[in-house]
This record gives sequence, C-alpha cells and structure tokens, in this order.
Amino acid sequence: MPPGEGSRFVGIAEDYLRRKMTKMEERMHSLEDALAIIQTNSSNQPHPLLINVPSPDDTETETEEQSKTINEFNRYGLIDALGSLHLDSEEHSGAVRSAVRFFGPSGGSERLGVCFKEFIIAIYFPKRAKEIVTEASTPPSFPQDFDASYLPDEINVFYKSFPLTPSGIPIAPVQSMIESFLPEIGRATLLCETFTEHLTWMFHIVSRRHIIIELIPAVYKHLRNPSQSREYGPHDLALLFIVLAIGALVDFTLPPYNAEGQLYYRLARSALCLQPVLTNRSIVTVKALHLMSIYNGMSGLESNLENSYSLLNFAGQIALQIGSHKDPSLWGFEGREAYDRRVSFWNLFAGTLWQSLVTGRPPVIMPDFIHCQYPTEIDEITFQEGEVPLGFGAWSFRYTVECLAPVVQVTQAVKPPSYQSILELDRKIREFDVPRSQNTAHLEQTSKEMQAWVRSHYRELTLLFLHRGFFAQAMTDYPSDPMRSPLGQSFLAAYQSACVVLDSTRVQYSLQPILCARVWRIWSYAFSAAVIIGTVAMRRLGLKLDPPPFEKLEQACSLFKAAAETSSRAKKALPILLRLRQKALLSSQDVVMHPASFTAGQSHTADRDEGDDELAIFGGRTMLVTPKPSTDYIPFSPTEVSVDYSTGPMTEIPIQGQSSQRLQQSSGCIPGPSSSYHGHPTSERVVGLPLEWENLYREIPGPSYSYDTGAVYTPQIIPGIDHRQRDLLVDVSENGDDLVVQ
Repeated sequence: MPPGEGSRFVGIAEDYLRRKMTKMEERMHSLEDALAIIQTNSSNQPHPLLINVPSPDDTETETEEQSKTINEFNRYGLIDALGSLHLDSEEHSGAVRSAVRFFGPSGGSERLGVCFKEFIIAIYFPKRAKEIVTEASTPPSFPQDFDASYLPDEINVFYKSFPLTPSGIPIAPVQSMIESFLPEIGRATLLCETFTEHLTWMFHIVSRRHIIIELIPAVYKHLRNPSQSREYGPHDLALLFIVLAIGALVDFTLPPYNAEGQLYYRLARSALCLQPVLTNRSIVTVKALHLMSIYNGMSGLESNLENSYSLLNFAGQIALQIGSHKDPSLWGFEGREAYDRRVSFWNLFAGTLWQSLVTGRPPVIMPDFIHCQYPTEIDEITFQEGEVPLGFGAWSFRYTVECLAPVVQVTQAVKPPSYQSILELDRKIREFDVPRSQNTAHLEQTSKEMQAWVRSHYRELTLLFLHRGFFAQAMTDYPSDPMRSPLGQSFLAAYQSACVVLDSTRVQYSLQPILCARVWRIWSYAFSAAVIIGTVAMRRLGLKLDPPPFEKLEQACSLFKAAAETSSRAKKALPILLRLRQKALLSSQDVVMHPASFTAGQSHTADRDEGDDELAIFGGRTMLVTPKPSTDYIPFSPTEVSVDYSTGPMTEIPIQGQSSQRLQQSSGCIPGPSSSYHGHPTSERVVGLPLEWENLYREIPGPSYSYDTGAVYTPQIIPGIDHRQRDLLVDVSENGDDLVVQ
C-alpha cells in the first residue's frame, strides 16, 4: 500500500506498484550484469545463477503443465461431488410448509436411505412421480406418539418453548412439578447403570461416578426434604432425566422406543428450559444437549435425525462459547475435573466429525482452533477406576485428530484433494495402532464385548468413508473393470473395508441382538457398507473378488431383515438392499441365459445406466431434488413381484443365548399405551419394480411384547434370504403413464 493520503484508491495503488516493480526489475538486471562481469574474470563459463533465468515462455509452459495435471485429475476426481439440496413442501392444515435439507458429498448413504423414494421415482418413474410421492407419504405408525395430555400444562409449555425459556411462568413450581415425575431411587439407579453398561463403549459423555455417586444422591436428598435448598441446578436435573431416557431405550426388559423413555426425554427438555440455554450455560448444558442428540438418533423416528444433527451442533456451539476447546488447565482446573472436561470435549468433537461424515455437512468445531490437551493413559488409569470400560480410550483422541479430522476435511472439501494425498492418508490410517481387546468369546460384560467389537473395525470404517466417493467414481468411469481406473485402489479399499464392517456387525448382532438393534449408528454404518457391496454385486464384474460380492450381499439382506423387526433404521434400509439383491439376481440370470453376450470384465448397458444413477446418489453427485405434491392426484397402487422361497428357507442369523436370556421386568416401569404390542413379521416378498412405496416410509409396526411372564424382550428371528432361488424374470417397461410388469 503506498503511503500518503488517498492511497487506498485502486488507481493510485496500481500506479505505485507498477513503478516499484519497474525499479526492482532494473535493479535485478544491474545485479545480473555485475555478476556476469565478475564471473568473466575467473572463468569462461557463465555463473550458475545466470544459466536458468526464468523467461515469460517458461512461465507459460509451467502454467500449461499445471492445467494439464488439474484436468487429468478432474477426469478421475470428484469435482462434481458437492452433494444434493432437497426442497420439500407439504400441505398442513391448509398451509404449505417448506423445508430445505442438504446432504454433502460424504452423505450419500444417508440421503439414499432417508430420501430414497424421491430419487428412485425421479429416475425410473418420472411420469408417475407426483402420484407416487403423494401415495408414499403416509403417516408413521410406529413408534407411537407420546401422549402428554396427562402432564401439567406448564411442563408442556416449557417443552415446546425449547431452547427458549417462557416468560411469565414461575420457575420454582415448574421445577418441582418436573421432579415429581422422577422414578423411585432404585429404578433411577438401575436405569443409570444400564445406560453406562450398554452405551459407554460408544461414547463417554458423563461418568458413572458423576451420575450415580454425585447427582442422584443430591437430587433425591432434596426430594426427601424439600425445605432444604437444592445443591444442583435445572440443567443438572435435565442431565439426569436424559440419562434416564436413554437408559430406558436400552433397557432389555422394555420394548424399543418405549413410553418411559419418551416421558423422561420430555421432562429433560422441559428442565433444560428452566434456565436460559442461550445465556446461562455450562459444561453440564453441553453434556445434556449432546445426550439429547443421541436420544433423538435412537428414538426410531426418521424426522428426529435432523433434530439429532441440530442438537449436536448446538452443543458444539455452546462448547465453543464456554471455552471447552481450550485446555481446562488454563482456567485453573486440575485432577478429575480437568480430566472430565477434556474427555467430554474430545467425545463431542469426535461425535461432530462422525456426524459430518454421515450427513456430508461441515462440522461445527474445526480442529485448527482446538487447544485442548488429550487425556493421557495415566489419567485414564487414575480416574477410570470403578467406571465401565471405555470403548475408546486415550488413543482415540489422537486418532481423531490425526486420522478422522483429515478424512472429514478431504471428503467435505469444495476443491478436490490430490489423489496422492488420499493414498497418503490411507497409509496413515492403516499404520495407526488401534489397541485390541481380549477375545470376545471369554467376555461376560456387555461393555467389554462391545468395546472389543467397536475397536475391531474402527480403522476400516474410517477407510470406507475416505474411499467411497472415489469408489463411486471408479465404478462410473470404468463400469466393466474398476480396477483399471486410476482410482482402482479406492475401489478395492472401499470394498474390502465394507466387507470387514459388515462381517463384524453380523458377528456382533449374533452376540448382542437387542442392543445392536437399538443403536441407530450401527445400521447407518452397516448400510453404507452394504450399499458398496450391493453395487459391486449387481454389476456382475468379471473380477474375482474375495469374498464374493453376491454372497456378502445375501448376508447383508439377511442381517437387515432380522434387525428390521426392531430397528427402524434397518427397516428403512431393507427395501433398498433387497432391490440391489434383485438386480444382482437378474444379472446372474442374464449371464446364465445369454452367456455369449457377457465376457469377463463386461457389464450390461442397462444395468450400468441404472447403476450410474444410484452411484450418483451414493457418491454425492451434485443435484437438486424438488418433489412436489400432485394437484391432480390419481390413485396409484404399486405392484409387487413375489419370489418363491420353496427351494429352501432363508439363512437364520444365530443368536447366542437366545433361549436362556430371561430377565425379570423392573418395578416402576411406565407401560406404553397398551399392555402388549402385536407386530407383523416382515413380508416374505422381495421388493420388485416398481418398489413397494406404500410400506417404504412407514415406521415399523410394533413387535410382539409380553409383560405377563416378565420376560426380557427378544426380537423375532426372521429367516434370511436363501441364495438358492428359482428363476426370477421380471420385465418392467414404462409405456406412457402405464407400468407393465410381466
């Protein structure tokens, strides 16, 4: 910037820089001439610094080479993988409600699952799109909405006002109302123990010591003697209620998505509003919001997944506002308090990163601004005494920074990274030492069993998200032989990682079917793996992959079919996997009936066209989705294609200890709307073309529960899909507005 008044004007600054560059160029030439004169006195050769003087032509050549490299990468890169924008609108009570959702490049499986009907009807049935959307938009039937009519009006007002605090309503009486719904201390302790035993392997947001030894005694002490002042605040009360809510969700004596958990969640959100969240917040507020995010993910309603994302981001924003990203030692915290704060922050940071990978949306906390030390292994040994074993220990925090955060950065970047940097990151992840747990066959505690499982495939899960966009690109550019693609390493890495994730999930589901079915993230990750495997299987590539893709797809369908009895996420994913399986079966039939048309390394053109559309969705291709309700609605009844299973039953997933697993129902439980639920087994039909839209987006019906015998809830085992199928020939064509199934 030139000195003097008016120097900020562009013209003055440009003229000043031009004169300065001219002087510098003259001085440079003078120095070169002086150096040449000195060199002639000692040698006949020119000085080395004067040999390779850059010229304008050299600069132009260098620019052309850089452009060539960029263009070459764009040919095989993810330049168009920027995600999708969904413009939704629906009519409610005579008014049109609009909503916008964004899924980024790494959120392909999430948008494929949540928004599957909009994509498929737009791709395959554009002339029937409006009718099918209207027909498919049926209200969910399970889980049932919580009946809050018996709660005091004040509690419901605070619940609906979240995250604001209603004005004009006294706080103290409402807090007493909320506290009156606390269960007996024995029941509260049991639910908190269940929470720590069944979920500490996945996250460590609040310690057993804080909840059971510190918070519960303080709260129930006040309940026994209300005249004494409270030793806890409203947000502490909210933290206790949300722990009770999640504990009820993973209580094996209760059905999934039970009324007790819904009640405690409503009370937790109401208690959080007793103290203004936007102004009077603390580390307890962050923990409560983080756990509320997890509850929404496990609640069984797909609409709550957006709430889960928003609440986790809200927790991250408050964590930044209260300085959690700075080391607590800076503020004078030491010992256990400093350890708990560090663990809470690093778990929150890891949670935002995984959520970013699943949805394709940027994380709220950026690693460049973190100045918080890792909890050391010595701290872990010292302060984890008497606690439930952690699934992720001190090693995971270093993994989060060195491996997970870079994966999020390269997968969410607007400018595609160099493929060499992807391979370098792949190598770094594979070389990271993840400590292994002891053999799960000798473990009795659920927490230790789940700890061993989650560590067994943690690196492979990270690699799956790192490579899956390049996997989709390789399948699109080289549909006959993706291994010939410059991105062939990503194709193989994604497939192998998907097989490891799926295999480990199948094994763990056989050991812990009830718990696995109730944790939504397990099925989000398993679905991503299954889609990769299914995409390879339906292309009938001439590659000899180990393990065989169709065999793994069969196992995936069997797994999701069994879990769909309980898990709404598995229920949503099952039709998509069955569709991939059916296309793979049809491809196999074509190969058998027309062998001359197929040679090794070739794939069918029609399948390739359909596969490209699905790969575009899964790979995060840039697109705008605008489904609109039909104004001239025509009833549409989707057609099913039934498959005969008489050749043999589906392979069952063996459940360990199923016959002997019996627990007495705890006292103090709040029953659901009725004493028993009567479910409907998953249909024995394979979803055909067109898809079974009527059932695709309904919540799963309630499985059968019985409270008469006091038995633990046990999911019904659904037979798997037998690989020995009779001939299946389906010909679907679209003539005008008519869909013909032969």
